[in-house]
Amino acid sequence: MSRWLTSDTHFGHSNILKYCSSTRPFGDLAEMHAGLIARWNERVEAEDEVIVVGDMIATRRPDHKLMVGILQMLNGRKTLVRGNHDPDTSLFMEGGFVDVVDHIWIPEDKILIIHKAPDPKWGPAELRVAQALQPKLVVHGHDHRHDTPEHAACLNVCVDRWNLGPVPWEVVLHRLPAAAQK
Repeated sequence: MSRWLTSDTHFGHSNILKYCSSTRPFGDLAEMHAGLIARWNERVEAEDEVIVVGDMIATRRPDHKLMVGILQMLNGRKTLVRGNHDPDTSLFMEGGFVDVVDHIWIPEDKILIIHKAPDPKWGPAELRVAQALQPKLVVHGHDHRHDTPEHAACLNVCVDRWNLGPVPWEVVLHRLPAAAQK
């Protein structure tokens, strides 16, 4: 069994193809859905744990049946850390998710998993959580830019930074010693 992290798949969001055209070379939404599902399932096995760090579905009026179908096609035991675009949590539970939470705190490693990086302009609520917990490492999504440097104490797991697929937990563990020194 392995653990994976990912964020910002934006299922159902047609404009993401324009906003992220350099990382999402798909002709239409159906092609993007198929590509993201394939890349996910190439990596993740049925018994693996997957933490989705927000913005799994990004549409104001999701096609309920289609979205539930997509969620059910994705391998793994999935937990959603709620993002700013995620609709009603019942959709995720119907789609086979184990849980939907606002953040995950791993106290033994001092790792905070939250949708937005704790930054005063992007994530003031996230900043308050981080200030209270004092993590060594913050795992987040939200930022789709694939070519910007990261702060040593943060790890962005947005699909647009990771070849449109989930990130193995080992990447988090590898980043932890450097983050602890900052």
